[in-house]
Amino acid sequence: GPVGILGAAALGAMAGDAATPNDETITYVRENPVEPVVLGGEVVVGATVPAEVELTPVPEAEYSYLYLNGTPVVVEPGERRIVHIIR
Repeated sequence: GPVGILGAAALGAMAGDAATPNDETITYVRENPVEPVVLGGEVVVGATVPAEVELTPVPEAEYSYLYLNGTPVVVEPGERRIVHIIR
């Protein structure tokens, strides 16, 4: 997959105000894995995903997702900001 660096400017800065996706969104992401993307940097809420990385929309939800460094993450597609890490 593409190699890059997670945006560091947002790290932790917006972690407290992130919305939590509903259970249907989380279930959809778990049940519909996509090809993982490997990027340098830590996978944290508030980090931004580079523009060249493809996001997959979640049907009937305001979010997109990807599997980042093997971990499913939910992303706010407008700002490309990680809002939830699925463990």
